[in-house]
Amino acid sequence: MMDIRVRSLLEDIEIRLKLSLNDRQRTQLVQYVEMLQEETNSQRLIGDATTASLYYKHIYDSLYPLLLKQLPEGEILDLGTGAGLPGIPLKICLPNRTIYLMDANRRRINFLRKVTRELNLSGLNLLAGRAEDWGRDTAYRERFTVIVSRAVAPAVVLVELTLPLSSVGGLVLFYKGPRGPAEFKEAAAALQICGGVIEDYWQYDLPTGESRSIYMVIKNKPTPNDYPRRVGKPAKDPLR
Repeated sequence: MMDIRVRSLLEDIEIRLKLSLNDRQRTQLVQYVEMLQEETNSQRLIGDATTASLYYKHIYDSLYPLLLKQLPEGEILDLGTGAGLPGIPLKICLPNRTIYLMDANRRRINFLRKVTRELNLSGLNLLAGRAEDWGRDTAYRERFTVIVSRAVAPAVVLVELTLPLSSVGGLVLFYKGPRGPAEFKEAAAALQICGGVIEDYWQYDLPTGESRSIYMVIKNKPTPNDYPRRVGKPAKDPLR
């Protein structure tokens, strides 16, 4: 039986985000949070693994795009997924969507493989490796209709990593904190070079009171073949 406090947290998130989850989805979210807490005890997957923080900071934030209704049909890529945020919560709430989780850390990929198996998540695919390499792979370059990326790197770096993987006409949702406006000002040249334009953005507060923002970038033309550059170059020498 679900803990009363956990049930209350989930119900509050559903109300705030106008979600209508079934019992299976609620159970999967609870299982995922429990796995995050257990794994964080052995390897530091996330900073604050308290129950309230996991639900109100990580689960709530991951699912915020569902309130915005900005996830059009097509394959979704979570670039730099880490512990599976936002990809796993999105997959649980969108069981019929095909979602890919990309991360370069093998231990995290192994954890995500365990989550996929224990939660019986079909249509969830794991891509182990660097975005610079996957962005040059012809099977994945300019493939994804929707890309999400949360707390991975500054926008000027992420633009070069995400847009080569986005289909023309596709969108990228960048989860950002209070520095979002400054980051995207710095990323203006990278957007122009890689073929993206800011379509919209939303500012909101987590239930904890912390400020967050989501920036939507539309891929409006193909990314030149020179990008992404070799592994590590986007972070060491961002496009200006």
